[in-house]
Amino acid sequence: MRTFDPGIRVASLLPFLTLAACSSSTTNEPIVSDGGSTVTGTSTTGAGTVTSGGPVTSGGPVTSGGPMTGGAVGTTTSAGPTVTSGGPTTGGVTTTMGGTTDGGPTMTGAGGASATTASTTGDITGVSGEWGTEENPSAGCPVPAMPGFDSLPANSKLPDPFTKMDGTRITDKSEWLCRREEVLQQTYEYIFGDKPVPPEGSVSGTVSSNSITVNVDDGTGSTSFMVGVNMNGATAPAPAIITYSSGAPVPNGVATISFSPIERDGGSGDKTGPFYTMYGANHPAGYLAAQAWQVSRILDVLEQDPSVIDPYRVGVTGCSRYGKGAFIAGVLDNRIALTIPVESGLGGTVGLRLVEVIDSYSGSEWPYHGISYVRWMSEVALGPFTSGNNAGADNTDKLPIDMHELMALIVPRGLYIVDNPSTMYNGLDRNSAWVTGNVGKLIYEALGVGDNMAYQGASGSHCQWRQQYQPTLDAMIDKFLKGNAAAATGNVDTDLPNPPNATDHIDWEPPTLSGEL
Repeated sequence: MRTFDPGIRVASLLPFLTLAACSSSTTNEPIVSDGGSTVTGTSTTGAGTVTSGGPVTSGGPVTSGGPMTGGAVGTTTSAGPTVTSGGPTTGGVTTTMGGTTDGGPTMTGAGGASATTASTTGDITGVSGEWGTEENPSAGCPVPAMPGFDSLPANSKLPDPFTKMDGTRITDKSEWLCRREEVLQQTYEYIFGDKPVPPEGSVSGTVSSNSITVNVDDGTGSTSFMVGVNMNGATAPAPAIITYSSGAPVPNGVATISFSPIERDGGSGDKTGPFYTMYGANHPAGYLAAQAWQVSRILDVLEQDPSVIDPYRVGVTGCSRYGKGAFIAGVLDNRIALTIPVESGLGGTVGLRLVEVIDSYSGSEWPYHGISYVRWMSEVALGPFTSGNNAGADNTDKLPIDMHELMALIVPRGLYIVDNPSTMYNGLDRNSAWVTGNVGKLIYEALGVGDNMAYQGASGSHCQWRQQYQPTLDAMIDKFLKGNAAAATGNVDTDLPNPPNATDHIDWEPPTLSGEL
């Protein structure tokens, strides 16, 4: 059984404690900011035509704009986990997929901060298994040596997340802890580059109702930055959502932490931002890992002073290129309670190997775009697998992992994928996004926390909040940031016409696992 520190606010962990009792992206388009609160209005799902049919061209940096607008808020049905919107969707018949599995990890107080792993993982020194309260609860698990590109087999199907690197398959949920570490290290090795963890005592800062300052100095390098805070009617210590300059609207009663990601266009040259100030302008980590590192340091400071923002009731969101960033921040820090990527596209919630298989139409984004247009992923790690935006130059089918497994790294925390399958905007790789999300859902279900992941696709203009998104957002925030474990979550819906069958793109069956996480 995992244990947790009884000093941690129990309400912030309720979704994890009581589940058993509860049933870009074409990046030339400006990103629209949420403005810190929900703005309602007439739904405009057909405006803003995006022209496809030509190659993706680079442009200037994406800038944030005015408030994200949306339609009238829909209503939530109470007769099950599926959430319905308050108006019709556009673009096709709504397709629903999702399980009804409940349950989840049980945590019991042990009178202290130390934790032990379940018997099936053995006693592994340095492994705590503190879900939701540590940056990496699986740190310390042994991980085999990573094979090189030439020795990796090609497979167009999404890899089996339950098969360990030694070829054996996990049979108990408790084994996920150390399988998780293998997936995490593969994520660094093959896609994003490393995300260093500063030594204890090297991070400091201040927290107020207006701002958070972060200072990092490990004796060999240093950096600092600041983010704004809007309490938004919340009572301290408040739940909060870190917004990557855009994303889902933040409701009243939840604070907003405004994070402005830094990145530079192009596939070569010095990289810029606080991470690269700390570790060097030529560090191989991609911008998404670098931005996630900043988010982790914000959480470090919040842990040091939890009087204003509760560090264990923090979500993260962003749209388009910033949706990629929000997703990876949630993937790489287990303390983030709720991850809400909006229209994240390639580099976010889209399976890399799937683009060639089901999204190789004009205007789609290939994996190479993510290390050439902007180095969101690591040009060093991913470079051997792709050298151009076409099938002949793409070998991502040799990757031993893919984005469905990054979704699994968020388990057992909340994940709400907000997508736009519109046929007038090809840059989001709509078929791959749908398949990857549904396979991610299968993993959540197999690990006993199916209701902790939701997916809503609704067609319309890029980065415009729509009424179809709102009910699930409300429920996920209610559960993971406000502590209402009874909130009905877990729906998977889309208006994508003729959505592909997700199970056609895997060659494994989800296991029936015993035990607990």
